[in-house]
Amino acid sequence: MIDRDTYPLWNSPSMGAYLTTLSQENMLVEGRGVRVRDSAGRWFLDARSGLWNVTLGYDHPRVTEAVERQLRTLPFANLVGYGRPGAIAVEAAEALLPHLPVHMNKIRYCSNGSQAVETAVLLSRFLHQSSGDRERLAVFGMWRGYHGLGSGAGAVTGMSYVHDQSGPLLPEVHHVAGPFEGTGAPGEGLEQTITAYGPERVAAVVLELVVGEGGHVLSDAYLHSLERFCRGHGIHLIVDEVSTGMGRTGAFTRTEQVGIRPDVLTLGKGLSSGYAPLSAVVLSDEISARLFDLDFEQKFLVGSTNDGHPLGLAASMAVIDTLADGEVLDNVEAMGALLRTGLEEVAARHPHVSAVRGTGLMQAVEMAVAEDGALAGGAVADHLRLALEERGVLVSSLAMVPAIMIIPPLVVTSSDVEEIVTSLDKALADIRY
Repeated sequence: MIDRDTYPLWNSPSMGAYLTTLSQENMLVEGRGVRVRDSAGRWFLDARSGLWNVTLGYDHPRVTEAVERQLRTLPFANLVGYGRPGAIAVEAAEALLPHLPVHMNKIRYCSNGSQAVETAVLLSRFLHQSSGDRERLAVFGMWRGYHGLGSGAGAVTGMSYVHDQSGPLLPEVHHVAGPFEGTGAPGEGLEQTITAYGPERVAAVVLELVVGEGGHVLSDAYLHSLERFCRGHGIHLIVDEVSTGMGRTGAFTRTEQVGIRPDVLTLGKGLSSGYAPLSAVVLSDEISARLFDLDFEQKFLVGSTNDGHPLGLAASMAVIDTLADGEVLDNVEAMGALLRTGLEEVAARHPHVSAVRGTGLMQAVEMAVAEDGALAGGAVADHLRLALEERGVLVSSLAMVPAIMIIPPLVVTSSDVEEIVTSLDKALADIRY
């Protein structure tokens, strides 16, 4: 156990409990391919891709070389002021745009996913305000939707504990149950609630296409209905693809797979494969035209020092090059199908597994929890996570749902998938309810 008085970091929501399980030996010191090594010398298959972001593994030569080259050339330039952005920001945007929905042709680079979501929400409100729709302040999200932390992104995140921990966050943000929580026909829930609230008072709807808290895949019918509803009422549709974008579901964006046309799209995580912080806000042609045509006095002030950092942009261009030939995306489809089949076979052998959900290399395994069981809710998922870790596989456990998320790098092999599935099978047998 680490001594609390000498440990220099504050890196957990519950530091006292965290330090009882931490030791010098379990700190990570090296990464190679899809595996990481701790200071005790043990290697783990990283089936959570860092924090869902190390999409190409830990030593991808193309990404590493691009970052090293940029470091020697121009290690910093900013997008915020003085009229001299780094040329690499333009190059990176030009490389990315051909792989995004055809109606989206302007990019604002940010530093992380939370900031990208906040920028998108504030931009929506700003555009409504600047056009005279001053009553349009409300933003609607979905319970269980995850959009980051902080006063803005945390407000949009549909997790009650985020809203309760620090008092009021960004005002006028509302949440509705998703279609996976018992609502009926496509659109029921969000559309009905907004209709009752007053669509003329709503600025934007923000949602993930695959809900990170549990792996729920929103259906094409639901999404197309919601898109038509938003379009008909002048409400901006903001699609958060921080987790799903850049190959996670087998394409550059899930948006194109389902065929919807958002007003704003956010990207992050896999945008730089985690090699340097980077996210993006992508605007539809209609939104960018409105923004670019504003009077000089109508300024939308946004940004921070490290937005569009050259090292992140260099990594992003290498990621784009790697995904562009289709080989990695084909691997996501093949390995995602193999993983899903394996997980379903394991679930059939373990009655405590209540569901397997997801798409591509973003899969959830949820456990049924008895009301009188020794373990409840997220505790079950955490015990399963630790049982898998004992067997050399790292996964994510969820705080609000008794489920784990299996989100390996996009470059996993069939033998890696077999190792994940076999380890899960044995770990489930280890769990005592």
